[in-house]
Amino acid sequence: MHGIAQPVGILVRMLAVLLLVTATYNPSGYSYWHWAFHADTNYWALKIFIGLLIIFGFVFCTYATWRSLRIMLGVPLILLMGASLWLLSDWGIVDLSDRLQRTLALESALVMLLGTGVSFSLIRYRLSGQLDSRTLTR
Repeated sequence: MHGIAQPVGILVRMLAVLLLVTATYNPSGYSYWHWAFHADTNYWALKIFIGLLIIFGFVFCTYATWRSLRIMLGVPLILLMGASLWLLSDWGIVDLSDRLQRTLALESALVMLLGTGVSFSLIRYRLSGQLDSRTLTR
């Protein structure tokens, strides 16, 4: 069971980060940003409460990413994502002059960065073949 738990754990973490990022803002018009700042002026207490939950989610993900990747892996990952976007743009797959495609590309890069950060302990153990101390006590 341990062999399947790590890929599922990584997938769940990536999906959670995807939900956080796209719920905060996405170009469809159905996001926290659109609801809080472009909809009616009612429900301010609820809007502030949900906004604080979103801020907490981003702080948690950013802190976990920083703690796991640090500068030695964080900077190369950011550079790799930037080079990937540049390459996709050069190949004509992504048009970065188009606002919609640029927004989706940047959100995808953010999801990949934060998702990798919150999943990195599972990824590191998977790549290195090390045993996790949690598995030894079961």
